[in-house]
Amino acid sequence: MKPLKRTAILILALIVALLAGCAGAGNGGNTVTDVPKDPDATEDPYKDYTVWTSSREAGKAAQDTSKTIEDYTLMEGTAEKFKVANYFANNMIIARDRRIEIWGTADEDQNGKVVTAEFKGLKGSGVIENGEFCFALQGTLPASKEKGNSLIVRGAEGVEKEYTDVLVGDIWIVSGQSNADLTFSGTVAKSTTDIKKLYNEYLNNATADDDIRIMQQINWNILNRDGSKRMASPQSDVGKSTKWQLAERKKVAASGTSAFSMLGYFFAKELYTLNPEVPIGIVMGACGGAPLSILAPASALEKFPESLKYKSLTLNGINIPPAGIYNIFMAPLTHVGVTGMIFYQGESDANESKDYCDALKYTVEAYREQFGTDMLFLNVQLTSYGYESGGTNLDGVWNYVPDMRFAEAEVKIDDSIHNYEIIPSIDVGWKDGDADGAHPYYKFELGQRGAQMAAALLYGIGNMEDVGFPVPAKVMYKNDEIVILYDYAGGGLKTVDGGEVQGFEVKLNGAWQPAQVTIDGNKITIAADNAQGVRYAPSLRYFSTETANLCSGTDNIAVPFEIVFSDK
Repeated sequence: MKPLKRTAILILALIVALLAGCAGAGNGGNTVTDVPKDPDATEDPYKDYTVWTSSREAGKAAQDTSKTIEDYTLMEGTAEKFKVANYFANNMIIARDRRIEIWGTADEDQNGKVVTAEFKGLKGSGVIENGEFCFALQGTLPASKEKGNSLIVRGAEGVEKEYTDVLVGDIWIVSGQSNADLTFSGTVAKSTTDIKKLYNEYLNNATADDDIRIMQQINWNILNRDGSKRMASPQSDVGKSTKWQLAERKKVAASGTSAFSMLGYFFAKELYTLNPEVPIGIVMGACGGAPLSILAPASALEKFPESLKYKSLTLNGINIPPAGIYNIFMAPLTHVGVTGMIFYQGESDANESKDYCDALKYTVEAYREQFGTDMLFLNVQLTSYGYESGGTNLDGVWNYVPDMRFAEAEVKIDDSIHNYEIIPSIDVGWKDGDADGAHPYYKFELGQRGAQMAAALLYGIGNMEDVGFPVPAKVMYKNDEIVILYDYAGGGLKTVDGGEVQGFEVKLNGAWQPAQVTIDGNKITIAADNAQGVRYAPSLRYFSTETANLCSGTDNIAVPFEIVFSDK
Protein backbone atom coordinates (compact mmCIF):
# COMPACT_ATOMS: atom_id res chain seq x y z
CA MET A 1 0.00 0.00 0.00
CA LYS A 2 1.34 3.46 -0.86
CA PRO A 3 2.40 5.70 2.09
CA LEU A 4 -0.10 8.41 1.13
CA LYS A 5 -2.99 5.98 1.09
CA ARG A 6 -1.94 4.53 4.46
CA THR A 7 -1.79 8.02 5.94
CA ALA A 8 -5.31 8.85 4.69
CA ILE A 9 -6.70 5.66 6.24
CA LEU A 10 -5.03 6.41 9.59
CA ILE A 11 -6.42 9.96 9.62
CA LEU A 12 -9.92 8.66 8.83
CA ALA A 13 -9.71 6.07 11.65
CA LEU A 14 -8.57 8.78 14.07
CA ILE A 15 -11.55 10.98 13.14
CA VAL A 16 -13.98 8.08 13.69
CA ALA A 17 -12.43 7.35 17.09
CA LEU A 18 -12.68 11.00 18.14
CA LEU A 19 -16.34 11.18 17.11
CA ALA A 20 -17.11 8.02 19.06
CA GLY A 21 -15.38 9.44 22.12
CA CYS A 22 -17.44 12.63 21.93
CA ALA A 23 -20.65 10.63 21.74
CA GLY A 24 -19.60 8.57 24.74
CA ALA A 25 -18.70 11.67 26.73
CA GLY A 26 -22.18 13.08 26.12
CA ASN A 27 -23.65 10.00 27.83
CA GLY A 28 -21.43 9.82 30.85
CA GLY A 29 -18.73 8.02 28.93
CA ASN A 30 -20.96 4.96 28.32
CA THR A 31 -21.70 3.47 24.97
CA VAL A 32 -25.38 3.76 24.04
CA THR A 33 -26.98 0.69 22.51
CA ASP A 34 -30.56 0.56 21.25
CA VAL A 35 -32.40 -2.25 23.09
CA PRO A 36 -35.64 -3.58 21.58
CA LYS A 37 -38.59 -2.73 23.84
CA ASP A 38 -40.86 -5.40 25.29
CA PRO A 39 -44.25 -4.61 23.73
CA ASP A 40 -46.08 -6.29 26.64
CA ALA A 41 -44.28 -4.02 29.12
CA THR A 42 -44.97 -0.72 27.37
CA GLU A 43 -48.19 -1.07 25.40
CA ASP A 44 -51.73 -1.43 26.69
CA PRO A 45 -53.13 -4.58 25.07
CA TYR A 46 -56.55 -2.92 25.10
CA LYS A 47 -55.52 0.48 23.74
CA ASP A 48 -57.73 -0.02 20.68
CA TYR A 49 -60.80 -0.81 22.80
CA THR A 50 -63.42 1.55 24.17
CA VAL A 51 -63.95 1.15 27.92
CA TRP A 52 -67.61 1.35 28.94
CA THR A 53 -68.45 4.01 31.49
CA SER A 54 -71.71 5.43 32.79
CA SER A 55 -72.57 9.09 33.30
CA ARG A 56 -72.58 8.72 37.10
CA GLU A 57 -69.75 9.97 39.27
CA ALA A 58 -67.63 7.38 41.03
CA GLY A 59 -68.67 6.71 44.61
CA LYS A 60 -66.62 8.21 47.43
CA ALA A 61 -66.00 7.18 51.00
CA ALA A 62 -68.39 8.88 53.40
CA GLN A 63 -67.08 10.94 56.28
CA ASP A 64 -67.17 8.79 59.40
CA THR A 65 -68.36 11.03 62.22
CA SER A 66 -69.28 8.13 64.51
CA LYS A 67 -65.75 7.93 65.89
CA THR A 68 -65.47 11.58 66.87
CA ILE A 69 -65.17 11.93 70.64
CA GLU A 70 -65.45 15.34 72.30
CA ASP A 71 -63.77 15.99 75.63
CA TYR A 72 -65.87 17.86 78.15
CA THR A 73 -66.19 18.36 81.89
CA LEU A 74 -68.38 15.74 83.51
CA MET A 75 -71.32 16.95 85.59
CA GLU A 76 -73.23 15.43 88.48
CA GLY A 77 -76.71 14.12 87.78
CA THR A 78 -79.57 16.37 88.91
CA ALA A 79 -82.58 15.26 86.84
CA GLU A 80 -85.44 14.01 88.99
CA LYS A 81 -87.42 12.35 86.22
CA PHE A 82 -86.53 11.34 82.67
CA LYS A 83 -87.12 8.58 80.13
CA VAL A 84 -84.28 6.84 78.34
CA ALA A 85 -85.05 5.94 74.71
CA ASN A 86 -86.89 2.64 74.12
CA TYR A 87 -83.88 1.51 72.10
CA PHE A 88 -81.99 0.83 75.33
CA ALA A 89 -82.77 -2.54 76.87
CA ASN A 90 -81.30 -5.53 78.66
CA ASN A 91 -79.19 -7.73 76.36
CA MET A 92 -78.54 -4.88 73.94
CA ILE A 93 -75.50 -4.35 71.74
CA ILE A 94 -73.37 -1.21 71.87
CA ALA A 95 -71.24 -0.47 68.80
CA ARG A 96 -67.53 -1.20 69.12
CA ASP A 97 -64.93 1.46 68.34
CA ARG A 98 -67.59 4.14 67.90
CA ARG A 99 -69.07 6.97 69.89
CA ILE A 100 -71.59 5.71 72.48
CA GLU A 101 -74.59 8.04 72.61
CA ILE A 102 -77.24 8.08 75.32
CA TRP A 103 -80.51 9.87 74.55
CA GLY A 104 -84.05 10.25 75.77
CA THR A 105 -86.77 12.68 76.85
CA ALA A 106 -88.02 14.47 79.97
CA ASP A 107 -90.78 16.81 81.03
CA GLU A 108 -90.24 20.50 80.39
CA ASP A 109 -89.78 21.19 84.09
CA GLN A 110 -86.56 19.15 83.93
CA ASN A 111 -84.92 21.49 81.40
CA GLY A 112 -81.46 22.53 82.56
CA LYS A 113 -81.01 19.47 84.73
CA VAL A 114 -78.35 16.82 84.14
CA VAL A 115 -78.47 13.14 83.15
CA THR A 116 -75.33 10.98 83.48
CA ALA A 117 -74.35 7.51 82.25
CA GLU A 118 -71.63 4.93 82.83
CA PHE A 119 -70.60 1.74 81.04
CA LYS A 120 -67.44 -0.36 81.42
CA GLY A 121 -65.53 2.53 82.97
CA LEU A 122 -66.63 5.16 80.45
CA LYS A 123 -68.68 8.08 81.74
CA GLY A 124 -70.72 10.88 80.23
CA SER A 125 -73.27 13.54 81.08
CA GLY A 126 -75.62 15.94 79.34
CA VAL A 127 -78.13 18.68 80.02
CA ILE A 128 -81.85 18.34 79.28
CA GLU A 129 -82.89 20.95 76.73
CA ASN A 130 -86.38 21.40 75.30
CA GLY A 131 -87.44 18.16 76.94
CA GLU A 132 -84.68 16.09 75.35
CA PHE A 133 -81.14 14.97 76.12
CA CYS A 134 -78.40 13.37 74.04
CA PHE A 135 -74.76 13.00 75.01
CA ALA A 136 -71.81 10.69 74.37
CA LEU A 137 -69.66 8.77 76.80
CA GLN A 138 -66.05 9.92 76.85
CA GLY A 139 -64.36 7.23 74.82
CA THR A 140 -64.96 4.13 72.72
CA LEU A 141 -64.74 0.42 73.47
CA PRO A 142 -63.39 -2.61 71.62
CA ALA A 143 -65.58 -5.64 70.98
CA SER A 144 -66.53 -7.45 74.19
CA LYS A 145 -68.56 -10.60 74.79
CA GLU A 146 -68.01 -10.37 78.53
CA LYS A 147 -71.22 -11.04 80.43
CA GLY A 148 -72.49 -9.14 83.43
CA ASN A 149 -71.79 -5.58 82.30
CA SER A 150 -74.50 -2.99 82.89
CA LEU A 151 -75.17 0.39 81.35
CA ILE A 152 -76.41 2.71 84.09
CA VAL A 153 -78.16 6.01 83.36
CA ARG A 154 -78.62 8.31 86.37
CA GLY A 155 -80.16 11.59 87.40
CA ALA A 156 -80.36 12.97 90.93
CA GLU A 157 -79.47 10.73 93.85
CA GLY A 158 -81.58 7.58 93.79
CA VAL A 159 -82.83 8.15 90.23
CA GLU A 160 -81.32 5.61 87.83
CA LYS A 161 -82.04 3.05 85.14
CA GLU A 162 -79.90 -0.07 84.70
CA TYR A 163 -79.60 -2.18 81.53
CA THR A 164 -77.98 -5.55 82.15
CA ASP A 165 -75.85 -7.95 80.11
CA VAL A 166 -74.84 -5.35 77.55
CA LEU A 167 -72.34 -6.50 74.90
CA VAL A 168 -70.07 -4.51 72.57
CA GLY A 169 -69.96 -5.47 68.90
CA ASP A 170 -71.25 -4.68 65.40
CA ILE A 171 -74.77 -3.49 64.61
CA TRP A 172 -76.43 -4.26 61.28
CA ILE A 173 -79.75 -3.38 59.65
CA VAL A 174 -81.67 -5.75 57.38
CA SER A 175 -83.93 -3.77 55.07
CA GLY A 176 -85.91 -4.05 51.86
CA GLN A 177 -89.29 -5.51 51.05
CA SER A 178 -90.96 -8.86 51.71
CA ASN A 179 -88.00 -11.09 50.83
CA ALA A 180 -85.97 -9.23 53.47
CA ASP A 181 -88.90 -9.30 55.87
CA LEU A 182 -89.73 -13.00 55.30
CA THR A 183 -89.75 -14.84 58.63
CA PHE A 184 -89.54 -18.44 59.78
CA SER A 185 -93.33 -18.43 60.28
CA GLY A 186 -94.07 -18.96 56.60
CA THR A 187 -94.33 -17.22 53.27
CA VAL A 188 -96.84 -14.71 52.02
CA ALA A 189 -98.50 -17.27 49.78
CA LYS A 190 -100.32 -20.26 51.21
CA SER A 191 -97.71 -22.98 51.09
CA THR A 192 -97.42 -26.58 52.12
CA THR A 193 -93.74 -26.03 52.91
CA ASP A 194 -93.11 -25.74 56.63
CA ILE A 195 -90.13 -23.42 56.86
CA LYS A 196 -89.50 -24.30 60.49
CA LYS A 197 -89.14 -27.95 59.49
CA LEU A 198 -87.02 -27.01 56.49
CA TYR A 199 -84.60 -25.17 58.77
CA ASN A 200 -85.14 -27.21 61.92
CA GLU A 201 -81.45 -28.12 62.30
CA TYR A 202 -80.41 -24.47 62.02
CA LEU A 203 -83.09 -23.34 64.46
CA ASN A 204 -81.97 -25.95 66.98
CA ASN A 205 -78.60 -24.20 66.88
CA ALA A 206 -80.18 -20.83 67.63
CA THR A 207 -79.34 -20.57 71.32
CA ALA A 208 -79.00 -17.91 73.99
CA ASP A 209 -75.32 -18.86 74.21
CA ASP A 210 -74.67 -17.09 70.90
CA ASP A 211 -73.58 -13.48 71.31
CA ILE A 212 -76.21 -12.43 68.77
CA ARG A 213 -78.99 -10.00 69.58
CA ILE A 214 -82.04 -9.29 67.42
CA MET A 215 -84.43 -6.35 67.30
CA GLN A 216 -87.68 -6.96 65.45
CA GLN A 217 -89.63 -3.98 64.13
CA ILE A 218 -93.00 -5.29 62.95
CA ASN A 219 -94.84 -3.70 60.02
CA TRP A 220 -98.29 -4.49 61.34
CA ASN A 221 -97.59 -2.63 64.58
CA ILE A 222 -97.31 0.68 62.71
CA LEU A 223 -100.46 0.37 60.61
CA ASN A 224 -102.55 2.61 62.84
CA ARG A 225 -103.12 6.29 63.60
CA ASP A 226 -100.04 6.57 65.82
CA GLY A 227 -97.90 4.86 63.19
CA SER A 228 -99.15 7.24 60.50
CA LYS A 229 -98.16 10.19 62.65
CA ARG A 230 -94.69 8.82 63.36
CA MET A 231 -94.02 7.98 59.71
CA ALA A 232 -94.50 11.61 58.73
CA SER A 233 -91.10 12.73 60.09
CA PRO A 234 -87.82 11.16 61.30
CA GLN A 235 -88.22 9.62 64.75
CA SER A 236 -85.60 9.64 67.49
CA ASP A 237 -86.75 6.37 69.05
CA VAL A 238 -88.08 2.93 68.17
CA GLY A 239 -91.59 1.83 69.11
CA LYS A 240 -92.62 1.06 72.68
CA SER A 241 -92.83 -2.70 72.08
CA THR A 242 -89.48 -2.89 70.26
CA LYS A 243 -86.76 -4.49 72.39
CA TRP A 244 -83.42 -6.24 72.02
CA GLN A 245 -83.79 -10.00 72.39
CA LEU A 246 -81.57 -13.06 72.61
CA ALA A 247 -81.25 -14.87 69.28
CA GLU A 248 -82.66 -18.13 70.65
CA ARG A 249 -85.11 -20.36 68.82
CA LYS A 250 -88.22 -19.26 70.69
CA LYS A 251 -87.52 -15.65 69.67
CA VAL A 252 -86.08 -16.17 66.18
CA ALA A 253 -88.91 -18.51 65.16
CA ALA A 254 -91.71 -17.08 67.30
CA SER A 255 -95.28 -17.49 66.15
CA GLY A 256 -96.92 -15.14 63.67
CA THR A 257 -95.44 -11.76 62.88
CA SER A 258 -93.16 -11.84 65.93
CA ALA A 259 -90.70 -14.20 64.18
CA PHE A 260 -87.48 -12.70 62.88
CA SER A 261 -86.23 -12.24 59.32
CA MET A 262 -84.68 -15.42 57.90
CA LEU A 263 -82.19 -13.40 55.86
CA GLY A 264 -81.23 -11.28 58.86
CA TYR A 265 -80.81 -14.17 61.26
CA PHE A 266 -78.80 -16.36 58.88
CA PHE A 267 -76.53 -13.42 58.08
CA ALA A 268 -75.93 -12.66 61.77
CA LYS A 269 -75.40 -16.32 62.69
CA GLU A 270 -72.84 -16.93 59.95
CA LEU A 271 -70.99 -13.68 60.66
CA TYR A 272 -70.79 -14.54 64.36
CA THR A 273 -69.67 -18.10 63.55
CA LEU A 274 -66.85 -16.75 61.39
CA ASN A 275 -65.70 -14.33 64.10
CA PRO A 276 -67.14 -15.20 67.53
CA GLU A 277 -65.03 -12.52 69.22
CA VAL A 278 -67.36 -9.81 67.89
CA PRO A 279 -70.99 -9.90 69.12
CA ILE A 280 -73.58 -9.13 66.44
CA GLY A 281 -76.73 -7.07 66.76
CA ILE A 282 -79.19 -7.02 63.87
CA VAL A 283 -82.25 -4.80 63.54
CA MET A 284 -85.22 -5.26 61.23
CA GLY A 285 -86.10 -2.29 59.04
CA ALA A 286 -88.00 -3.87 56.14
CA CYS A 287 -91.56 -3.70 54.82
CA GLY A 288 -93.36 -6.02 52.41
CA GLY A 289 -94.15 -4.37 49.07
CA ALA A 290 -91.90 -1.38 49.79
CA PRO A 291 -90.76 0.77 46.88
CA LEU A 292 -87.34 2.31 47.41
CA SER A 293 -88.94 5.69 48.06
CA ILE A 294 -90.43 4.71 51.43
CA LEU A 295 -87.10 3.24 52.61
CA ALA A 296 -85.04 6.28 51.62
CA PRO A 297 -84.37 9.39 53.73
CA ALA A 298 -86.03 12.62 52.59
CA SER A 299 -82.61 14.03 51.69
CA ALA A 300 -82.25 11.27 49.08
CA LEU A 301 -85.77 11.74 47.71
CA GLU A 302 -84.93 15.33 46.81
CA LYS A 303 -82.52 13.94 44.19
CA PHE A 304 -84.64 10.99 43.02
CA PRO A 305 -85.77 10.72 39.40
CA GLU A 306 -89.42 11.78 39.08
CA SER A 307 -90.52 8.22 38.23
CA LEU A 308 -89.51 6.97 41.69
CA LYS A 309 -89.74 10.05 43.91
CA TYR A 310 -93.40 10.03 44.95
CA LYS A 311 -94.18 6.33 45.27
CA SER A 312 -96.07 5.34 48.42
CA LEU A 313 -97.56 2.09 49.73
CA THR A 314 -100.95 1.30 51.22
CA LEU A 315 -101.23 -1.61 53.68
CA ASN A 316 -104.43 -2.42 55.58
CA GLY A 317 -105.86 0.93 54.55
CA ILE A 318 -102.89 2.87 55.97
CA ASN A 319 -100.81 4.97 53.61
CA ILE A 320 -97.04 4.74 54.03
CA PRO A 321 -95.61 7.92 52.46
CA PRO A 322 -92.22 8.46 50.83
CA ALA A 323 -89.52 8.17 53.54
CA GLY A 324 -92.14 6.64 55.88
CA ILE A 325 -90.34 3.39 56.73
CA TYR A 326 -87.02 5.19 57.00
CA ASN A 327 -88.55 7.71 59.41
CA ILE A 328 -90.07 5.13 61.75
CA PHE A 329 -87.68 2.16 61.51
CA MET A 330 -84.25 3.52 60.58
CA ALA A 331 -84.00 7.15 61.71
CA PRO A 332 -83.98 6.04 65.40
CA LEU A 333 -80.78 4.10 64.67
CA THR A 334 -78.77 7.10 63.48
CA HIS A 335 -77.33 7.46 67.00
CA VAL A 336 -75.92 3.95 67.32
CA GLY A 337 -72.93 3.52 64.97
CA VAL A 338 -74.29 1.07 62.40
CA THR A 339 -71.65 -1.13 60.72
CA GLY A 340 -73.62 -2.03 57.62
CA MET A 341 -76.86 -2.95 55.93
CA ILE A 342 -78.00 -6.09 54.12
CA PHE A 343 -80.64 -5.03 51.60
CA TYR A 344 -83.15 -6.97 49.47
CA GLN A 345 -85.50 -4.77 47.45
CA GLY A 346 -86.49 -3.97 43.90
CA GLU A 347 -89.54 -5.96 42.82
CA SER A 348 -91.84 -2.99 43.45
CA ASP A 349 -89.69 -0.74 41.27
CA ALA A 350 -88.78 -3.24 38.56
CA ASN A 351 -90.46 -1.31 35.74
CA GLU A 352 -88.37 1.78 36.58
CA SER A 353 -84.98 0.09 36.43
CA LYS A 354 -83.46 2.75 34.15
CA ASP A 355 -83.90 5.34 36.90
CA TYR A 356 -83.17 2.97 39.78
CA CYS A 357 -79.37 3.20 39.54
CA ASP A 358 -79.43 6.90 40.39
CA ALA A 359 -82.07 6.46 43.10
CA LEU A 360 -80.12 3.66 44.80
CA LYS A 361 -76.90 5.69 44.69
CA TYR A 362 -78.61 8.67 46.35
CA THR A 363 -80.23 6.41 48.95
CA VAL A 364 -76.99 4.75 50.05
CA GLU A 365 -75.17 8.08 50.16
CA ALA A 366 -77.97 9.54 52.30
CA TYR A 367 -77.90 6.56 54.67
CA ARG A 368 -74.19 7.11 55.24
CA GLU A 369 -74.63 10.82 55.80
CA GLN A 370 -77.50 10.29 58.26
CA PHE A 371 -75.80 7.46 60.17
CA GLY A 372 -72.39 9.12 60.15
CA THR A 373 -70.63 5.92 59.06
CA ASP A 374 -69.19 4.65 55.79
CA MET A 375 -71.40 1.60 56.21
CA LEU A 376 -70.90 -1.51 54.12
CA PHE A 377 -73.91 -1.99 51.84
CA LEU A 378 -74.64 -5.60 50.83
CA ASN A 379 -77.33 -5.79 48.16
CA VAL A 380 -79.13 -9.07 47.43
CA GLN A 381 -79.68 -9.08 43.69
CA LEU A 382 -83.23 -10.03 42.73
CA THR A 383 -83.73 -13.75 42.40
CA SER A 384 -85.48 -16.12 39.97
CA TYR A 385 -89.26 -16.23 40.32
CA GLY A 386 -92.14 -18.61 39.69
CA TYR A 387 -95.44 -18.05 37.93
CA GLU A 388 -97.76 -17.22 40.81
CA SER A 389 -97.87 -16.30 44.47
CA GLY A 390 -100.96 -17.24 46.47
CA GLY A 391 -103.08 -17.41 43.34
CA THR A 392 -101.79 -14.09 41.97
CA ASN A 393 -100.05 -14.36 38.61
CA LEU A 394 -96.51 -13.02 38.61
CA ASP A 395 -96.78 -11.12 35.37
CA GLY A 396 -96.82 -7.49 34.34
CA VAL A 397 -94.20 -5.64 36.40
CA TRP A 398 -92.54 -8.95 37.26
CA ASN A 399 -91.39 -9.28 33.67
CA TYR A 400 -89.03 -6.38 34.34
CA VAL A 401 -87.23 -8.14 37.20
CA PRO A 402 -84.18 -9.07 35.06
CA ASP A 403 -83.79 -5.37 34.22
CA MET A 404 -83.75 -4.57 37.94
CA ARG A 405 -81.05 -7.20 38.48
CA PHE A 406 -79.00 -5.45 35.85
CA ALA A 407 -79.48 -2.06 37.54
CA GLU A 408 -78.32 -3.48 40.88
CA ALA A 409 -75.18 -4.77 39.14
CA GLU A 410 -74.51 -1.65 37.08
CA VAL A 411 -73.77 0.53 40.12
CA LYS A 412 -71.11 -2.00 41.12
CA ILE A 413 -69.59 -2.22 37.65
CA ASP A 414 -69.35 1.56 37.25
CA ASP A 415 -68.25 1.96 40.90
CA SER A 416 -70.83 4.71 41.45
CA ILE A 417 -71.60 3.40 44.96
CA HIS A 418 -68.60 3.08 47.25
CA ASN A 419 -68.26 0.11 49.64
CA TYR A 420 -71.03 -1.79 47.85
CA GLU A 421 -71.18 -5.52 47.15
CA ILE A 422 -73.69 -7.77 45.41
CA ILE A 423 -75.11 -11.05 46.67
CA PRO A 424 -76.48 -12.91 43.61
CA SER A 425 -79.48 -15.14 44.25
CA ILE A 426 -80.73 -16.55 40.94
CA ASP A 427 -79.52 -20.04 41.85
CA VAL A 428 -81.43 -20.13 45.16
CA GLY A 429 -84.70 -18.64 43.98
CA TRP A 430 -87.95 -20.33 43.04
CA LYS A 431 -87.74 -24.03 42.29
CA ASP A 432 -90.24 -26.05 40.29
CA GLY A 433 -92.90 -27.26 42.72
CA ASP A 434 -92.54 -24.42 45.23
CA ALA A 435 -95.96 -22.94 45.96
CA ASP A 436 -94.81 -19.37 46.44
CA GLY A 437 -93.22 -18.03 43.28
CA ALA A 438 -92.46 -14.59 44.74
CA HIS A 439 -90.84 -15.53 48.06
CA PRO A 440 -88.16 -18.22 47.77
CA TYR A 441 -87.59 -20.12 51.01
CA TYR A 442 -83.85 -20.46 50.58
CA LYS A 443 -82.48 -17.59 52.63
CA PHE A 444 -79.70 -19.49 54.40
CA GLU A 445 -77.42 -19.34 51.36
CA LEU A 446 -77.99 -15.60 50.99
CA GLY A 447 -77.20 -14.86 54.62
CA GLN A 448 -74.11 -17.03 54.41
CA ARG A 449 -72.87 -15.30 51.27
CA GLY A 450 -73.32 -11.86 52.73
CA ALA A 451 -71.62 -12.83 55.99
CA GLN A 452 -68.60 -14.30 54.24
CA MET A 453 -68.13 -11.11 52.26
CA ALA A 454 -68.58 -8.95 55.36
CA ALA A 455 -66.04 -11.07 57.27
CA ALA A 456 -63.50 -10.70 54.47
CA LEU A 457 -63.99 -6.95 54.17
CA LEU A 458 -64.30 -6.04 57.86
CA TYR A 459 -62.38 -8.73 59.75
CA GLY A 460 -59.84 -9.94 57.20
CA ILE A 461 -61.25 -13.46 57.52
CA GLY A 462 -61.06 -14.95 54.04
CA ASN A 463 -60.62 -12.74 50.98
CA MET A 464 -62.97 -11.33 48.38
CA GLU A 465 -61.20 -13.07 45.53
CA ASP A 466 -62.42 -16.37 46.98
CA VAL A 467 -65.71 -15.49 48.72
CA GLY A 468 -66.93 -12.78 46.35
CA PHE A 469 -69.06 -13.46 43.28
CA PRO A 470 -67.64 -12.80 39.81
CA VAL A 471 -68.68 -9.34 38.62
CA PRO A 472 -67.31 -7.32 35.70
CA ALA A 473 -64.60 -4.86 36.75
CA LYS A 474 -64.12 -3.52 33.23
CA VAL A 475 -66.11 -3.97 30.02
CA MET A 476 -64.29 -3.08 26.77
CA TYR A 477 -65.28 -3.31 23.15
CA LYS A 478 -64.15 -2.59 19.61
CA ASN A 479 -65.57 -3.32 16.17
CA ASP A 480 -65.27 -7.08 16.26
CA GLU A 481 -64.78 -8.05 19.92
CA ILE A 482 -65.91 -7.57 23.51
CA VAL A 483 -63.58 -8.19 26.46
CA ILE A 484 -64.81 -8.40 30.06
CA LEU A 485 -62.35 -8.43 32.96
CA TYR A 486 -63.83 -9.84 36.17
CA ASP A 487 -63.25 -9.18 39.84
CA TYR A 488 -63.59 -12.06 42.32
CA ALA A 489 -62.76 -14.78 39.81
CA GLY A 490 -61.44 -17.09 42.53
CA GLY A 491 -58.26 -17.96 40.66
CA GLY A 492 -59.97 -18.31 37.30
CA LEU A 493 -63.46 -18.38 35.83
CA LYS A 494 -65.07 -21.68 34.88
CA THR A 495 -68.53 -23.18 34.41
CA VAL A 496 -70.68 -24.87 37.03
CA ASP A 497 -71.09 -28.02 34.95
CA GLY A 498 -67.76 -28.07 33.13
CA GLY A 499 -69.45 -27.42 29.80
CA GLU A 500 -69.46 -24.46 27.45
CA VAL A 501 -70.42 -21.09 28.87
CA GLN A 502 -74.17 -20.46 28.74
CA GLY A 503 -76.11 -17.27 29.36
CA PHE A 504 -74.21 -14.55 27.49
CA GLU A 505 -75.99 -12.49 24.85
CA VAL A 506 -74.89 -9.63 22.61
CA LYS A 507 -77.05 -6.91 21.15
CA LEU A 508 -76.84 -6.82 17.36
CA ASN A 509 -79.00 -4.54 15.22
CA GLY A 510 -81.20 -3.82 18.22
CA ALA A 511 -81.89 -7.46 19.13
CA TRP A 512 -80.31 -9.69 21.79
CA GLN A 513 -78.74 -12.89 20.45
CA PRO A 514 -76.87 -15.78 22.13
CA ALA A 515 -73.10 -15.33 22.19
CA GLN A 516 -70.18 -17.72 22.11
CA VAL A 517 -67.51 -16.84 24.64
CA THR A 518 -64.05 -17.97 25.66
CA ILE A 519 -62.57 -17.95 29.17
CA ASP A 520 -58.98 -17.07 30.03
CA GLY A 521 -58.41 -16.63 33.77
CA ASN A 522 -60.53 -13.67 34.82
CA LYS A 523 -61.23 -12.65 31.21
CA ILE A 524 -64.22 -13.32 29.00
CA THR A 525 -63.85 -12.68 25.26
CA ILE A 526 -66.75 -12.52 22.82
CA ALA A 527 -66.35 -12.24 19.05
CA ALA A 528 -69.08 -9.90 17.77
CA ASP A 529 -69.15 -7.38 14.92
CA ASN A 530 -70.38 -3.91 15.92
CA ALA A 531 -72.17 -5.14 19.04
CA GLN A 532 -74.38 -2.61 20.81
CA GLY A 533 -74.22 -4.30 24.21
CA VAL A 534 -73.57 -7.44 26.23
CA ARG A 535 -75.46 -9.16 29.03
CA TYR A 536 -75.42 -12.28 31.16
CA ALA A 537 -78.25 -14.35 32.72
CA PRO A 538 -81.38 -12.46 31.56
CA SER A 539 -83.86 -15.21 32.46
CA LEU A 540 -86.72 -14.34 34.83
CA ARG A 541 -87.76 -17.83 35.81
CA TYR A 542 -86.18 -21.03 37.07
CA PHE A 543 -82.38 -21.01 37.07
CA SER A 544 -80.46 -23.85 35.42
CA THR A 545 -77.07 -24.46 33.87
CA GLU A 546 -78.80 -24.19 30.50
CA THR A 547 -79.62 -20.53 31.13
CA ALA A 548 -76.49 -19.44 33.04
CA ASN A 549 -73.48 -21.42 34.26
CA LEU A 550 -70.50 -19.11 34.76
CA CYS A 551 -68.81 -19.28 38.17
CA SER A 552 -65.57 -18.53 39.96
CA GLY A 553 -62.76 -20.95 40.63
CA THR A 554 -64.28 -21.30 44.11
CA ASP A 555 -67.71 -22.24 42.65
CA ASN A 556 -69.45 -18.92 43.34
CA ILE A 557 -71.97 -18.05 40.63
CA ALA A 558 -71.40 -15.00 38.44
CA VAL A 559 -73.49 -11.86 38.85
CA PRO A 560 -76.12 -11.23 36.14
CA PHE A 561 -75.51 -7.93 34.33
CA GLU A 562 -76.31 -5.93 31.22
CA ILE A 563 -74.20 -3.21 29.64
CA VAL A 564 -75.48 -1.31 26.60
CA PHE A 565 -72.89 0.51 24.50
CA SER A 566 -75.33 2.10 22.08
CA ASP A 567 -79.10 2.17 21.62
CA LYS A 568 -78.75 2.78 17.89
